[in-house]
Amino acid sequence: MSAAAKRSSRRGSRGISRCSYRICSTRSSRWAGLSSGTTETDWKRSCDSMMNYSFFRRNAEKVRAELRKRGIDVMILTHQQKYSYVSGNFHNDFNLGNCIFVWADQEPTLLVAIAEWRRLKYEGYIKDIRFWKSPYSGMEPVSFLEVANQILHEHDCEQATIAVELPSIPYRLYHDLETEFPRATIVDGEKMINDIMMIKDEEELEITRRVCAMGDAAQQKIIEYARVGITEAELMGHCEQEMRRLGATWYYTPNQCNFGARIGGGDHLPSGKILRRNDVFYTDFHPVWHEYRTDTFRTWCFGEPSREFRKMTDTIEGIIPELNAKLVPGASTKEIEHWYHDRLAQAGYPDNGSVPLGHGIGTGHLPPYFMDDEDVTLKPNTLISVNSHIYDLNEDFAFTLEYIVCVKERKLELLTKFPLGLVCIPIK
Repeated sequence: MSAAAKRSSRRGSRGISRCSYRICSTRSSRWAGLSSGTTETDWKRSCDSMMNYSFFRRNAEKVRAELRKRGIDVMILTHQQKYSYVSGNFHNDFNLGNCIFVWADQEPTLLVAIAEWRRLKYEGYIKDIRFWKSPYSGMEPVSFLEVANQILHEHDCEQATIAVELPSIPYRLYHDLETEFPRATIVDGEKMINDIMMIKDEEELEITRRVCAMGDAAQQKIIEYARVGITEAELMGHCEQEMRRLGATWYYTPNQCNFGARIGGGDHLPSGKILRRNDVFYTDFHPVWHEYRTDTFRTWCFGEPSREFRKMTDTIEGIIPELNAKLVPGASTKEIEHWYHDRLAQAGYPDNGSVPLGHGIGTGHLPPYFMDDEDVTLKPNTLISVNSHIYDLNEDFAFTLEYIVCVKERKLELLTKFPLGLVCIPIK
């Protein structure tokens, strides 16, 4: 990390006058970011050359190695974040019926809608790409299930061990496997693939550091452009333009903004609502780069908060360092979740249990989930989207701050460099 980035990460949550975020340079030249001398031409040229699909082939090899270890012949991945982890390709949710066959002893097979097949012939490293056809314009239809069964028969899977994602796999596909391959052994591979994806290698961390910096840069645009009368949609436009400028390829869910949101709930799409003096509002950014993503929810104050609101945010700002100190190898997610609820209650802010404390992040939302009915032992190089939150049920308002960390042996790495606390924007 550069000296400037270190100084930026040490800044407090108040008195922000000017934050200067940029994509940080890294040890790996393949994922190296912008430097002060980088021109727009250099940037565009580097973006064109940096989509290295051999990285995703290595992800596939991680899965294949585990399949061989467990004596599984093939794994069928049907969830977008799972097959993107292996293929490196974006897939349109509109074209329902995409999946990837990860074979233990050979390169993967990709099954997609014909509309995507034309594009994917020229993208990615996977050579064996099959397609199914809907009955468009007189085309002879070929169903997704027909082609999936054909692929498995070609690979002599009549008595194979086939791993699927339960419960993510579509029911019809699972039922068809049972019917078409009655002598095959079908096993649940959901935990296996989640465990593989949960632990990041250094290149995955480099990609995630970059996409987190895009989220930080978007937050800086909030400070720059927030003014009385600006609409939610206008403000998000400035933020999205900045993330695109820095290389964001898409947003895995719409970016969000909600002015005057006392309770701070998510999933409000930007509208024509205008910003007013002393509004408390939230934003949530979801940029993607090379199929890896960040998740950055933040509560802001435009002007000065009330005394009660400041008291609540002062409390959470004191708890966050304690929480971060507990995110170490060997820690229990369930125990951390219980500690957090107890800590809030001790401070006079009982949690109503509306949201989990955090989740894993990568090519999608992943384990570990910090929930009462699930317990995961943290391991080094686990990425977590921490969803710190606090509620004042008497005053009916809330504060939420989401940030990305990486569990390390020696010291937790903060990938989100923006201050971990309330940011008050001067009225203008």
